[in-house]
Amino acid sequence: MDSIDSSILPLLNFLLAQAQVDVDMSSIKLEVMDDGGMGSHKFHNTNIDSKLGREASSCSFIDTDGIAVSATLNLDQYGSLFELDLFKGDFSKLQKWPLASELKVT
Repeated sequence: MDSIDSSILPLLNFLLAQAQVDVDMSSIKLEVMDDGGMGSHKFHNTNIDSKLGREASSCSFIDTDGIAVSATLNLDQYGSLFELDLFKGDFSKLQKWPLASELKVT
């Protein structure tokens, strides 16, 4: 379990604002998911039986190699942060986390 890497913050802040979710950023812990390096992360959650509940917000951006990436902030069944799901169009590894100016609402 890791603290938030500052390079993820523009994306995470954008999605949290869209979802109107207010969280203490210093308390967030993330775990890299096994997605082939596309960038998905699972949030550490105190709910033992936490499972995917609903999509809270989403956006897209273009990675430095020109491939489109979609990003989705998912909540668990209790409304707590569940995962930051990234999907890259060609399934390749994420090259660079986006700047806020590169994010587009989907």
